[in-house]
Amino acid sequence: MAAPRPAPRAHTAPRPPSAAESEPPRRDTEIAVAVFRTVFLVIVLASRQLFEAQGRDLLLLQIAAIAAAGYNLMLFVLHTRGVAFPRGVIVAVDMVMITLWLRFCGSAAPAYFGLYYVSVVVASLWFGVPGAFLTALCSALLYGLALYSANVLSLDDRYLMSTMAVQSLFLMLTAGVVSIAMEVRSGERLALLTSRAALQQHWQRIRIAQTIDQMVRPPRLPQIPGLEVAFRYRPAAYSVSGEYYDVIRLGPRRAGVCIADFAVRWEWGLQYLYAFKNSFRLAARREQSPARVLTVVNREIAAEIASDPAFRERPYAFASMCYVVMDLDRGALTYAIAGNEPPVLVSGADGAVVSLSRAGIVLNVVPDAEYEEESVPLHAGDTVVMFTDGVTEIRSSAGEFLGREGLLRYVEAEAGAPTAAALVGSVFDAVNRFGRHGHLRDDMTLLAVRVTASDLGSGAESAAPVGID
Repeated sequence: MAAPRPAPRAHTAPRPPSAAESEPPRRDTEIAVAVFRTVFLVIVLASRQLFEAQGRDLLLLQIAAIAAAGYNLMLFVLHTRGVAFPRGVIVAVDMVMITLWLRFCGSAAPAYFGLYYVSVVVASLWFGVPGAFLTALCSALLYGLALYSANVLSLDDRYLMSTMAVQSLFLMLTAGVVSIAMEVRSGERLALLTSRAALQQHWQRIRIAQTIDQMVRPPRLPQIPGLEVAFRYRPAAYSVSGEYYDVIRLGPRRAGVCIADFAVRWEWGLQYLYAFKNSFRLAARREQSPARVLTVVNREIAAEIASDPAFRERPYAFASMCYVVMDLDRGALTYAIAGNEPPVLVSGADGAVVSLSRAGIVLNVVPDAEYEEESVPLHAGDTVVMFTDGVTEIRSSAGEFLGREGLLRYVEAEAGAPTAAALVGSVFDAVNRFGRHGHLRDDMTLLAVRVTASDLGSGAESAAPVGID
């Protein structure tokens, strides 16, 4: 294309976090477990059982304590360095360590049963409900095995058996309550992170819409003698498309009026909007025919996009457009359409609304497409109303579309408005009232140009067009 394109700004669309991402960081929980294991080892080393142990029992206990301390130190170093270690192994080894200690304590073992609760809580945090119940069940079995191997438990000891049953029941209840609470918390955390991601995506879309607005839509529209121009625009809350409108001075009493609707996929398409604007304005200055302008713009856009590997992989960049040339000296309106909603002509004499229906395919679908145009006479007081499909596709709270016929009813009702601005304002407000509690699917642009000159067709336009405003 003739105009260079600016480098695109780097935006990354956020995605909702996965369930794994919503869990507490691996290192934090495992370091906490390592700290608890350290406290457990200190309790063992300072216990009365260790000081009273003698002979073979003392040696075995010292070897076990040294091995446990080395194991704990290894895990602590791995966790602080972010190295993953199988969590199932960690919980299993910790339960075995607790069971061996209870086996050594003998008759004092019931006093240390609470150590199993720590393993159940950790399993609830790491593995959810199934892992928590499995850990609780294994802990109860290991506890009974420890007491039985230490000759503390007898099948005839009903008191101890009932005590173990109650302890096991409370352990299972703890597993259920803690694991369910952890899952609820995890779900709430996931919902919070998803909401934050959605909010970030919303602001991302707003920034993209602002970029489109800065790159494409003109900061002001020129004043053309004999014509009155007015427009209203409203962006959709969740739209990443962009709409373009422009008025180009083609001569002292000749103007080109355009409205376009872009469909581009995220930021990698924004770089072409600025190029489209320049291509269109240059073509409008070179070509007298609206159909020829659309043909040239379509060919140049298709060539530009086809040369970009990103668009060959993800071909999604289209534009619908309506271009109208209003010639006051000839007293004629000539228009061409590329997939856009056809404009309407409101008679200044009797307020009749006539649709201009000569249409063509959207831009960047068929690179060598040819467009047709049609000319209709202009009279003093006539108003051309142009709009994008976002206006007709607005829905009411009941889910009904306004549609083209609904919009034309509003236009016909306001045909006698004293100015173009009054007509556009009233129609646009009526459209917004219709969809006040409904869903705004797309951006909405409504533009009107009223003929205020009374001497239409009175002279020939200068052969040399003036510059573009």
